[in-house]
Amino acid sequence: MASLQISDAAGSLFYSERTLGLSRSSGLHDPGPVRWELAICLLAAWVIIFLCCLKGIRSSGKIVYVTATFPYLVLIVLIIRGATLKGSLQGVQFYLSTNWKRLGSAQ
Repeated sequence: MASLQISDAAGSLFYSERTLGLSRSSGLHDPGPVRWELAICLLAAWVIIFLCCLKGIRSSGKIVYVTATFPYLVLIVLIIRGATLKGSLQGVQFYLSTNWKRLGSAQ
């Protein structure tokens, strides 16, 4: 249980400090400096959206084809990666097994 709390605290700390950069701001009235990694990512997303809109309706079929199939490709890659990890079979067995006593004692 302690390792879960430590990893949760580490994840929360990484998100607040590294991603959002909250350590460099004093509150909502002072958001801190611009996060250039996030600003460049936002700019790239808007450039891609602009280029998609620039081509018009003719290219929307191709765009939908890519955006509809890409999540499935990522999902297949993640499933393969997860299946090759050590202890993955025990995790699947735990997921598929049911402990009826714990289900009967809802808290």
